Amino acid sequence: MGLNNLEKVLSKTLKELKDEGRLKGKEYIITKVKRSDGEKGPRYFLKGKGEQEFIRMNSNSYLGMSLREEIIREEERVTKEYGVGPGAVRFISGTFQSHRELEKKLAAFHQREDAMLFSSAYSTVVGILTPLIASDTIVISDELNHNCIINALKLARPKDKKFTNIWI
Repeated sequence: MGLNNLEKVLSKTLKELKDEGRLKGKEYIITKVKRSDGEKGPRYFLKGKGEQEFIRMNSNSYLGMSLREEIIREEERVTKEYGVGPGAVRFISGTFQSHRELEKKLAAFHQREDAMLFSSAYSTVVGILTPLIASDTIVISDELNHNCIINALKLARPKDKKFTNIWI
């Protein structure tokens, strides 16, 4: 397919997504962060919105942990010691001693034999659900479940029964 044809196909697809209300909305750019003052959590400032403060409801740091001074200091210390990121996923060669130490502490805290850290919620769901589901397991799954759940179920191949979401 030539570039002209590709552009036509992509333009048509984008128009269809927009018409159906499925096109990703405008991306807001965070320009500044006001840290928690103890009473209120952090507030965010967005490009084009002046000094209006916003609460970030879609963040993985919903508890504000990424802004805590002790977390930032420790991350700086570890970065100086190990560099930025493990350089590979744990499965290949990305496990550091600090990963295992934290896993052992978590296991002891929860009174378990061992624990396992995952790098994201997505990998956690796929890594946990898939081996727990046998081929004869029946899974009832909302069609609007998060993509990680849908993909975990596809990998596990259970006898799934999807239902239409009743809240829409």
